[in-house]
Amino acid sequence: MREPSLGLEVHQNKFLAEGDRSMTAIVRVVSRGGEAPVVRTAAEVLMIDCSSSMRFPSTKIGEARRAAAAAIDVFPDGVRFAVIQGTDRATMLYPAEGGLVAASDRTRAEARAAVEHLAAVGGTAMGAWLAKARDLFDGVPDAVRHAILLTDGRNDSQTRADLMSVLNSCEGRFVCDARGIGDGWEPAELTQIGRVLRGNIDSVVEDEKLAEDFRQLVESAMTKVLPEVRLRIGTMPYSRLRSVKQVFPDEYDLTDRCEETAVREVELSLGSFAGDETRDYQLILDLDPDLEPRFGRDRQLAWTELMPVPGVSREEDALAIAGQWTHDPIPPTKVDPLVSRYADQNALSEALGAGTEAYLAGDRETAEREWREAFSLATELDDADMLDRLRAVLEVLDEKDFLVRVRDEVPPSAILHLVVPSRVSKIASAQEDRPMPEPADVPPVACPVCHELSPGWATFCVGCRRALDGADS
Repeated sequence: MREPSLGLEVHQNKFLAEGDRSMTAIVRVVSRGGEAPVVRTAAEVLMIDCSSSMRFPSTKIGEARRAAAAAIDVFPDGVRFAVIQGTDRATMLYPAEGGLVAASDRTRAEARAAVEHLAAVGGTAMGAWLAKARDLFDGVPDAVRHAILLTDGRNDSQTRADLMSVLNSCEGRFVCDARGIGDGWEPAELTQIGRVLRGNIDSVVEDEKLAEDFRQLVESAMTKVLPEVRLRIGTMPYSRLRSVKQVFPDEYDLTDRCEETAVREVELSLGSFAGDETRDYQLILDLDPDLEPRFGRDRQLAWTELMPVPGVSREEDALAIAGQWTHDPIPPTKVDPLVSRYADQNALSEALGAGTEAYLAGDRETAEREWREAFSLATELDDADMLDRLRAVLEVLDEKDFLVRVRDEVPPSAILHLVVPSRVSKIASAQEDRPMPEPADVPPVACPVCHELSPGWATFCVGCRRALDGADS
Protein backbone atom coordinates (compact mmCIF):
# COMPACT_ATOMS: atom_id res chain seq x y z
CA MET A 1 0.00 0.00 0.00
CA ARG A 2 1.37 3.39 -0.99
CA GLU A 3 1.66 6.10 1.62
CA PRO A 4 -1.08 8.68 1.00
CA SER A 5 0.12 12.12 -0.04
CA LEU A 6 -1.34 15.46 -1.06
CA GLY A 7 0.08 17.58 -3.86
CA LEU A 8 -0.56 21.20 -4.81
CA GLU A 9 -0.04 22.94 -8.16
CA VAL A 10 -0.58 26.54 -9.29
CA HIS A 11 -1.39 27.20 -12.95
CA GLN A 12 -1.59 30.78 -14.20
CA ASN A 13 -0.62 33.29 -16.82
CA LYS A 14 1.54 35.52 -14.64
CA PHE A 15 2.07 38.23 -17.27
CA LEU A 16 0.03 41.41 -16.82
CA ALA A 17 -0.51 44.35 -19.14
CA GLU A 18 0.26 47.76 -17.66
CA GLY A 19 -3.34 48.52 -16.68
CA ASP A 20 -4.27 45.03 -15.42
CA ARG A 21 -5.49 44.91 -11.84
CA SER A 22 -6.66 41.30 -11.49
CA MET A 23 -5.10 37.87 -11.65
CA THR A 24 -6.70 34.47 -12.27
CA ALA A 25 -5.01 31.25 -11.15
CA ILE A 26 -6.02 27.61 -11.09
CA VAL A 27 -5.00 25.77 -7.92
CA ARG A 28 -4.92 22.01 -8.41
CA VAL A 29 -5.15 19.67 -5.42
CA VAL A 30 -4.05 16.07 -5.99
CA SER A 31 -4.46 13.12 -3.65
CA ARG A 32 -2.16 10.17 -4.35
CA GLY A 33 -1.77 6.74 -2.84
CA GLY A 34 -3.67 5.16 -0.01
CA GLU A 35 -6.57 2.79 -0.22
CA ALA A 36 -10.24 2.98 0.70
CA PRO A 37 -10.65 3.24 4.48
CA VAL A 38 -11.09 0.14 6.54
CA VAL A 39 -14.82 -0.41 6.66
CA ARG A 40 -15.24 0.61 10.26
CA THR A 41 -14.20 4.16 9.30
CA ALA A 42 -16.79 4.71 6.56
CA ALA A 43 -20.37 5.88 7.17
CA GLU A 44 -23.34 6.41 4.85
CA VAL A 45 -26.81 7.92 5.33
CA LEU A 46 -29.60 7.75 2.73
CA MET A 47 -32.29 10.48 2.88
CA ILE A 48 -35.32 9.59 0.76
CA ASP A 49 -38.07 12.12 0.07
CA CYS A 50 -41.40 10.58 1.04
CA SER A 51 -43.57 13.69 0.70
CA SER A 52 -47.02 13.43 -0.88
CA SER A 53 -45.77 14.56 -4.29
CA MET A 54 -43.69 11.37 -4.59
CA ARG A 55 -46.98 9.54 -5.33
CA PHE A 56 -47.35 11.24 -8.72
CA PRO A 57 -46.53 9.49 -10.91
CA SER A 58 -46.51 6.27 -8.91
CA THR A 59 -43.22 5.21 -10.52
CA LYS A 60 -41.32 7.81 -8.44
CA ILE A 61 -41.75 6.24 -5.03
CA GLY A 62 -41.27 2.79 -6.56
CA GLU A 63 -37.98 3.81 -8.17
CA ALA A 64 -36.92 5.51 -4.92
CA ARG A 65 -37.42 2.21 -3.08
CA ARG A 66 -35.44 0.37 -5.74
CA ALA A 67 -32.63 2.97 -5.66
CA ALA A 68 -32.33 2.80 -1.86
CA ALA A 69 -32.13 -1.00 -2.06
CA ALA A 70 -29.47 -0.79 -4.78
CA ALA A 71 -27.38 1.52 -2.60
CA ILE A 72 -27.75 -0.76 0.42
CA ASP A 73 -26.63 -3.74 -1.65
CA VAL A 74 -23.21 -2.22 -2.30
CA PHE A 75 -22.42 -1.21 1.30
CA PRO A 76 -19.29 -3.22 2.20
CA ASP A 77 -19.38 -5.24 5.40
CA GLY A 78 -18.69 -3.03 8.40
CA VAL A 79 -19.75 0.30 6.86
CA ARG A 80 -21.97 2.16 9.31
CA PHE A 81 -25.27 3.22 7.71
CA ALA A 82 -28.85 4.38 8.17
CA VAL A 83 -31.90 5.22 6.03
CA ILE A 84 -34.02 8.30 6.76
CA GLN A 85 -37.62 8.69 5.57
CA GLY A 86 -37.92 12.39 4.78
CA THR A 87 -41.17 14.34 5.04
CA ASP A 88 -41.82 17.45 7.14
CA ARG A 89 -39.74 15.61 9.71
CA ALA A 90 -36.88 13.08 9.64
CA THR A 91 -37.98 9.56 10.58
CA MET A 92 -35.52 6.74 11.12
CA LEU A 93 -36.62 4.01 8.73
CA TYR A 94 -33.63 1.77 9.41
CA PRO A 95 -32.52 1.14 12.03
CA ALA A 96 -35.76 2.07 13.76
CA GLU A 97 -33.90 3.50 16.74
CA GLY A 98 -30.39 4.23 17.91
CA GLY A 99 -27.55 5.32 15.68
CA LEU A 100 -25.84 3.89 12.65
CA VAL A 101 -25.55 0.12 12.23
CA ALA A 102 -22.75 -1.91 10.68
CA ALA A 103 -23.46 -3.41 7.26
CA SER A 104 -23.69 -7.20 7.16
CA ASP A 105 -25.78 -9.78 5.33
CA ARG A 106 -28.40 -9.50 8.08
CA THR A 107 -28.56 -5.69 8.34
CA ARG A 108 -28.56 -5.22 4.56
CA ALA A 109 -31.49 -7.66 4.26
CA GLU A 110 -33.36 -5.88 7.07
CA ALA A 111 -32.74 -2.50 5.50
CA ARG A 112 -33.93 -3.67 2.06
CA ALA A 113 -37.12 -4.97 3.66
CA ALA A 114 -37.61 -1.66 5.48
CA VAL A 115 -37.33 0.47 2.33
CA GLU A 116 -40.09 -1.60 0.71
CA HIS A 117 -42.40 0.17 3.18
CA LEU A 118 -41.45 3.70 2.13
CA ALA A 119 -44.75 5.58 1.78
CA ALA A 120 -45.33 9.00 0.23
CA VAL A 121 -47.26 11.19 2.66
CA GLY A 122 -46.49 14.59 4.22
CA GLY A 123 -44.47 17.71 3.44
CA THR A 124 -40.83 18.47 2.68
CA ALA A 125 -38.30 19.78 5.23
CA MET A 126 -34.84 18.95 3.92
CA GLY A 127 -33.21 20.80 6.79
CA ALA A 128 -34.72 18.31 9.23
CA TRP A 129 -33.33 15.40 7.20
CA LEU A 130 -29.87 16.92 7.08
CA ALA A 131 -29.91 17.73 10.80
CA LYS A 132 -30.75 14.09 11.54
CA ALA A 133 -27.92 12.91 9.30
CA ARG A 134 -25.55 15.33 11.06
CA ASP A 135 -26.51 13.93 14.46
CA LEU A 136 -26.04 10.36 13.24
CA PHE A 137 -22.60 11.16 11.82
CA ASP A 138 -21.57 12.76 15.12
CA GLY A 139 -21.37 9.23 16.52
CA VAL A 140 -18.53 8.35 14.10
CA PRO A 141 -16.31 11.46 14.12
CA ASP A 142 -13.29 9.70 12.59
CA ALA A 143 -15.17 8.13 9.68
CA VAL A 144 -15.33 9.24 6.07
CA ARG A 145 -18.94 10.47 6.17
CA HIS A 146 -21.16 10.57 3.08
CA ALA A 147 -24.88 11.07 2.49
CA ILE A 148 -27.28 10.94 -0.45
CA LEU A 149 -30.41 13.12 -0.54
CA LEU A 150 -33.22 12.48 -3.01
CA THR A 151 -36.13 14.87 -3.49
CA ASP A 152 -38.85 15.60 -6.01
CA GLY A 153 -40.12 18.83 -4.52
CA ARG A 154 -39.41 22.12 -2.84
CA ASN A 155 -38.47 22.69 0.77
CA ASP A 156 -42.01 23.85 1.57
CA SER A 157 -42.18 22.92 5.26
CA GLN A 158 -39.45 25.27 6.47
CA THR A 159 -37.95 28.60 5.52
CA ARG A 160 -34.84 29.00 3.37
CA ALA A 161 -33.17 30.65 6.36
CA ASP A 162 -33.85 27.53 8.45
CA LEU A 163 -32.41 25.30 5.73
CA MET A 164 -29.33 27.50 5.44
CA SER A 165 -28.82 27.47 9.20
CA VAL A 166 -28.80 23.67 9.19
CA LEU A 167 -26.45 23.57 6.21
CA ASN A 168 -24.01 25.86 7.98
CA SER A 169 -24.03 23.53 10.99
CA CYS A 170 -23.33 20.53 8.72
CA GLU A 171 -20.48 22.05 6.68
CA GLY A 172 -17.25 20.10 7.06
CA ARG A 173 -18.99 17.32 9.01
CA PHE A 174 -20.11 15.24 6.03
CA VAL A 175 -20.35 15.33 2.23
CA CYS A 176 -23.78 15.13 0.63
CA ASP A 177 -24.68 14.29 -2.97
CA ALA A 178 -28.16 15.55 -3.92
CA ARG A 179 -30.52 14.33 -6.64
CA GLY A 180 -33.72 15.80 -8.04
CA ILE A 181 -36.33 13.55 -9.60
CA GLY A 182 -39.35 14.62 -11.64
CA ASP A 183 -40.04 18.24 -12.57
CA GLY A 184 -41.10 19.89 -9.32
CA TRP A 185 -37.84 20.32 -7.42
CA GLU A 186 -35.99 23.61 -6.95
CA PRO A 187 -32.46 23.78 -8.45
CA ALA A 188 -31.36 26.58 -6.10
CA GLU A 189 -32.10 24.45 -3.01
CA LEU A 190 -30.20 21.39 -4.22
CA THR A 191 -27.36 23.61 -5.37
CA GLN A 192 -27.03 25.11 -1.90
CA ILE A 193 -26.92 21.61 -0.39
CA GLY A 194 -24.22 20.40 -2.79
CA ARG A 195 -22.23 23.64 -2.57
CA VAL A 196 -22.13 23.87 1.22
CA LEU A 197 -21.64 20.13 1.74
CA ARG A 198 -19.19 19.77 -1.21
CA GLY A 199 -21.28 17.14 -2.99
CA ASN A 200 -22.41 16.40 -6.51
CA ILE A 201 -25.76 17.81 -7.66
CA ASP A 202 -27.78 16.48 -10.57
CA SER A 203 -31.22 15.39 -11.71
CA VAL A 204 -32.62 12.12 -12.95
CA VAL A 205 -34.75 12.53 -16.08
CA GLU A 206 -35.62 8.84 -16.48
CA ASP A 207 -36.83 7.41 -13.17
CA GLU A 208 -35.61 3.90 -13.99
CA LYS A 209 -32.00 5.13 -14.05
CA LEU A 210 -32.11 6.25 -10.41
CA ALA A 211 -31.04 2.91 -8.95
CA GLU A 212 -27.84 2.76 -11.03
CA ASP A 213 -27.09 6.38 -10.12
CA PHE A 214 -27.42 5.60 -6.40
CA ARG A 215 -25.22 2.53 -6.79
CA GLN A 216 -22.48 4.57 -8.48
CA LEU A 217 -22.67 7.33 -5.84
CA VAL A 218 -22.12 4.81 -3.04
CA GLU A 219 -19.32 3.02 -4.87
CA SER A 220 -17.58 6.36 -5.43
CA ALA A 221 -18.02 7.31 -1.76
CA MET A 222 -16.40 4.05 -0.68
CA THR A 223 -13.16 5.10 -2.43
CA LYS A 224 -12.72 8.11 -0.14
CA VAL A 225 -9.64 7.95 2.09
CA LEU A 226 -9.34 11.39 3.66
CA PRO A 227 -12.35 12.64 5.66
CA GLU A 228 -11.46 16.29 5.04
CA VAL A 229 -8.82 18.31 3.19
CA ARG A 230 -8.44 22.05 3.82
CA LEU A 231 -6.84 24.75 1.69
CA ARG A 232 -5.34 27.96 3.09
CA ILE A 233 -5.14 31.10 0.93
CA GLY A 234 -3.18 34.20 1.90
CA THR A 235 -3.10 37.60 0.21
CA MET A 236 -0.68 40.53 0.32
CA PRO A 237 -1.33 44.09 1.56
CA TYR A 238 -2.03 45.15 -2.02
CA SER A 239 -4.26 42.22 -3.06
CA ARG A 240 -7.55 40.67 -2.01
CA LEU A 241 -9.36 37.46 -2.87
CA ARG A 242 -12.34 38.31 -5.05
CA SER A 243 -13.60 34.77 -5.53
CA VAL A 244 -12.75 31.09 -5.25
CA LYS A 245 -14.66 28.52 -7.26
CA GLN A 246 -14.33 24.77 -7.58
CA VAL A 247 -14.24 24.15 -11.33
CA PHE A 248 -13.52 20.40 -11.45
CA PRO A 249 -15.02 17.87 -11.05
CA ASP A 250 -18.11 19.84 -9.97
CA GLU A 251 -18.48 23.56 -10.49
CA TYR A 252 -19.64 25.86 -7.71
CA ASP A 253 -18.68 29.15 -6.14
CA LEU A 254 -17.17 28.77 -2.66
CA THR A 255 -16.26 32.39 -1.95
CA ASP A 256 -18.65 32.76 0.96
CA ARG A 257 -17.58 29.41 2.42
CA CYS A 258 -14.06 30.68 3.20
CA GLU A 259 -13.31 31.09 6.90
CA GLU A 260 -11.08 33.98 7.96
CA THR A 261 -8.35 32.57 10.20
CA ALA A 262 -5.88 35.48 10.38
CA VAL A 263 -5.20 38.85 8.76
CA ARG A 264 -5.36 38.28 4.99
CA GLU A 265 -5.75 34.52 5.45
CA VAL A 266 -8.71 32.26 4.85
CA GLU A 267 -9.23 28.51 5.00
CA LEU A 268 -11.59 26.47 2.88
CA SER A 269 -12.84 22.94 3.49
CA LEU A 270 -12.55 20.90 0.28
CA GLY A 271 -14.46 17.89 1.60
CA SER A 272 -13.32 14.27 1.52
CA PHE A 273 -10.82 12.91 -1.02
CA ALA A 274 -10.31 9.50 -2.61
CA GLY A 275 -6.92 7.79 -2.67
CA ASP A 276 -6.26 9.07 -6.19
CA GLU A 277 -8.22 12.20 -7.02
CA THR A 278 -7.71 15.60 -8.63
CA ARG A 279 -9.73 18.77 -8.08
CA ASP A 280 -9.25 22.24 -9.55
CA TYR A 281 -10.11 25.58 -7.99
CA GLN A 282 -10.19 28.97 -9.72
CA LEU A 283 -8.93 31.92 -7.66
CA ILE A 284 -9.43 35.51 -8.81
CA LEU A 285 -7.41 38.24 -7.11
CA ASP A 286 -8.03 41.99 -7.24
CA LEU A 287 -5.01 44.28 -6.97
CA ASP A 288 -4.85 47.70 -5.37
CA PRO A 289 -5.40 50.32 -8.13
CA ASP A 290 -2.50 52.30 -6.64
CA LEU A 291 -0.09 49.36 -6.81
CA GLU A 292 2.92 50.35 -8.89
CA PRO A 293 3.60 47.79 -11.64
CA ARG A 294 6.92 45.94 -11.40
CA PHE A 295 8.26 45.24 -14.87
CA GLY A 296 10.68 42.45 -15.75
CA ARG A 297 10.43 40.35 -12.58
CA ASP A 298 7.82 38.48 -10.60
CA ARG A 299 5.86 40.06 -7.80
CA GLN A 300 4.07 37.84 -5.32
CA LEU A 301 0.34 38.49 -5.26
CA ALA A 302 -0.87 35.70 -2.97
CA TRP A 303 0.06 32.26 -1.68
CA THR A 304 -1.71 29.00 -0.97
CA GLU A 305 -1.00 25.80 0.93
CA LEU A 306 -2.70 22.61 2.08
CA MET A 307 -3.29 22.18 5.79
CA PRO A 308 -1.64 19.16 7.47
CA VAL A 309 -3.65 15.92 7.56
CA PRO A 310 -2.54 13.29 10.11
CA GLY A 311 -0.78 10.38 8.45
CA VAL A 312 -0.60 12.11 5.06
CA SER A 313 2.52 13.69 3.59
CA ARG A 314 2.41 17.00 1.72
CA GLU A 315 4.49 17.14 -1.44
CA GLU A 316 4.80 20.95 -1.33
CA ASP A 317 4.70 23.67 1.26
CA ALA A 318 3.19 27.03 0.36
CA LEU A 319 3.13 28.01 -3.32
CA ALA A 320 3.11 31.59 -4.56
CA ILE A 321 0.72 33.16 -7.04
CA ALA A 322 2.85 35.70 -8.89
CA GLY A 323 2.44 38.51 -11.37
CA GLN A 324 4.85 40.19 -13.76
CA TRP A 325 3.97 43.32 -15.71
CA THR A 326 5.14 43.65 -19.28
CA HIS A 327 5.15 46.42 -21.89
CA ASP A 328 4.98 43.82 -24.65
CA PRO A 329 1.80 42.17 -25.96
CA ILE A 330 1.16 38.95 -24.08
CA PRO A 331 1.60 36.07 -26.54
CA PRO A 332 -1.16 33.41 -26.67
CA THR A 333 1.45 30.74 -25.98
CA LYS A 334 1.85 32.18 -22.48
CA VAL A 335 -1.79 31.46 -21.57
CA ASP A 336 -1.92 28.41 -19.33
CA PRO A 337 -4.20 25.76 -20.91
CA LEU A 338 -6.02 25.14 -17.62
CA VAL A 339 -6.79 28.83 -17.19
CA SER A 340 -8.03 28.99 -20.79
CA ARG A 341 -10.17 25.86 -20.44
CA TYR A 342 -11.92 27.07 -17.32
CA ALA A 343 -12.54 30.47 -18.87
CA ASP A 344 -14.39 28.63 -21.66
CA GLN A 345 -16.21 26.53 -19.07
CA ASN A 346 -17.36 29.68 -17.30
CA ALA A 347 -18.63 31.07 -20.61
CA LEU A 348 -20.52 27.80 -21.15
CA SER A 349 -22.21 28.14 -17.75
CA GLU A 350 -23.16 31.75 -18.53
CA ALA A 351 -24.71 30.75 -21.87
CA LEU A 352 -26.63 27.87 -20.28
CA GLY A 353 -28.04 30.15 -17.59
CA ALA A 354 -28.95 32.96 -20.00
CA GLY A 355 -30.63 30.55 -22.40
CA THR A 356 -32.65 28.89 -19.66
CA GLU A 357 -33.79 32.21 -18.20
CA ALA A 358 -34.87 33.37 -21.65
CA TYR A 359 -36.75 30.15 -22.38
CA LEU A 360 -38.63 30.26 -19.08
CA ALA A 361 -39.55 33.90 -19.85
CA GLY A 362 -41.00 32.85 -23.21
CA ASP A 363 -38.18 34.34 -25.32
CA ARG A 364 -37.37 31.40 -27.57
CA GLU A 365 -35.21 33.50 -29.93
CA THR A 366 -32.78 34.51 -27.17
CA ALA A 367 -32.86 30.99 -25.70
CA GLU A 368 -31.93 29.53 -29.07
CA ARG A 369 -29.06 32.01 -29.53
CA GLU A 370 -27.63 31.38 -26.04
CA TRP A 371 -28.03 27.61 -26.22
CA ARG A 372 -26.38 27.61 -29.66
CA GLU A 373 -23.38 29.32 -28.05
CA ALA A 374 -23.47 26.74 -25.26
CA PHE A 375 -23.56 23.94 -27.84
CA SER A 376 -20.53 25.43 -29.61
CA LEU A 377 -18.57 25.78 -26.36
CA ALA A 378 -19.50 22.27 -25.17
CA THR A 379 -18.26 20.91 -28.52
CA GLU A 380 -14.94 22.76 -28.18
CA LEU A 381 -14.59 21.46 -24.62
CA ASP A 382 -15.47 17.92 -25.76
CA ASP A 383 -18.12 17.85 -23.02
CA ALA A 384 -20.19 14.83 -24.10
CA ASP A 385 -22.47 14.95 -21.06
CA MET A 386 -23.40 18.59 -21.66
CA LEU A 387 -23.99 17.94 -25.36
CA ASP A 388 -26.44 15.18 -24.44
CA ARG A 389 -28.28 17.55 -22.08
CA LEU A 390 -28.46 20.23 -24.78
CA ARG A 391 -29.77 17.77 -27.38
CA ALA A 392 -32.75 17.14 -25.10
CA VAL A 393 -33.86 20.77 -25.62
CA LEU A 394 -32.36 21.44 -29.07
CA GLU A 395 -32.81 19.91 -32.49
CA VAL A 396 -29.37 19.89 -34.16
CA LEU A 397 -29.78 20.79 -37.84
CA ASP A 398 -26.08 21.13 -38.73
CA GLU A 399 -23.55 20.00 -36.14
CA LYS A 400 -20.55 21.37 -38.06
CA ASP A 401 -21.92 24.93 -38.18
CA PHE A 402 -23.70 24.64 -34.81
CA LEU A 403 -27.07 25.25 -36.44
CA VAL A 404 -29.76 24.37 -33.90
CA ARG A 405 -33.33 25.23 -33.00
CA VAL A 406 -35.33 24.83 -29.81
CA ARG A 407 -37.56 21.76 -29.88
CA ASP A 408 -41.28 22.35 -30.19
CA GLU A 409 -41.94 20.63 -26.87
CA VAL A 410 -39.34 20.55 -24.13
CA PRO A 411 -40.15 18.51 -21.00
CA PRO A 412 -39.70 20.49 -17.74
CA SER A 413 -37.42 17.71 -16.47
CA ALA A 414 -35.07 18.34 -19.43
CA ILE A 415 -34.86 22.03 -18.50
CA LEU A 416 -34.04 21.13 -14.90
CA HIS A 417 -31.43 18.63 -16.10
CA LEU A 418 -29.84 21.39 -18.18
CA VAL A 419 -30.03 24.17 -15.61
CA VAL A 420 -28.19 22.38 -12.78
CA PRO A 421 -24.64 22.89 -14.19
CA SER A 422 -25.21 26.62 -14.70
CA ARG A 423 -26.95 27.12 -11.34
CA VAL A 424 -24.05 25.43 -9.60
CA SER A 425 -21.60 28.04 -10.87
CA LYS A 426 -23.91 31.04 -10.41
CA ILE A 427 -25.61 30.39 -7.07
CA ALA A 428 -23.11 32.34 -4.98
CA SER A 429 -21.76 34.70 -7.62
CA ALA A 430 -23.65 37.73 -6.31
CA GLN A 431 -21.08 38.75 -3.74
CA GLU A 432 -20.89 42.30 -2.46
CA ASP A 433 -17.60 44.03 -3.17
CA ARG A 434 -15.33 43.77 -0.18
CA PRO A 435 -13.02 46.67 0.69
CA MET A 436 -9.28 46.32 0.37
CA PRO A 437 -7.94 45.00 3.69
CA GLU A 438 -6.41 47.42 6.09
CA PRO A 439 -2.63 47.19 6.63
CA ALA A 440 -1.67 44.36 8.96
CA ASP A 441 -0.32 44.99 12.40
CA VAL A 442 2.71 42.89 11.42
CA PRO A 443 4.28 44.15 8.17
CA PRO A 444 5.21 41.63 5.47
CA VAL A 445 8.78 40.36 5.29
CA ALA A 446 10.91 40.94 2.17
CA CYS A 447 13.23 38.11 1.15
CA PRO A 448 16.86 39.34 0.87
CA VAL A 449 17.47 36.97 -2.05
CA CYS A 450 14.42 37.16 -4.37
CA HIS A 451 12.85 40.25 -2.76
CA GLU A 452 9.39 38.69 -2.64
CA LEU A 453 7.08 39.53 0.26
CA SER A 454 5.90 36.90 2.72
CA PRO A 455 3.47 37.27 5.65
CA GLY A 456 5.03 38.95 8.65
CA TRP A 457 4.91 35.79 10.74
CA ALA A 458 6.51 33.62 8.01
CA THR A 459 9.77 31.79 8.74
CA PHE A 460 10.45 31.03 5.06
CA CYS A 461 9.99 32.83 1.77
CA VAL A 462 6.88 31.66 -0.06
CA GLY A 463 8.63 32.55 -3.32
CA CYS A 464 12.08 30.90 -3.24
CA ARG A 465 11.63 28.87 0.01
CA ARG A 466 14.73 30.49 1.66
CA ALA A 467 14.66 30.77 5.46
CA LEU A 468 13.74 34.31 6.49
CA ASP A 469 15.66 34.48 9.78
CA GLY A 470 17.13 37.95 9.94
CA ALA A 471 15.41 39.11 6.73
CA ASP A 472 14.63 42.77 6.38
CA SER A 473 11.01 43.74 6.95
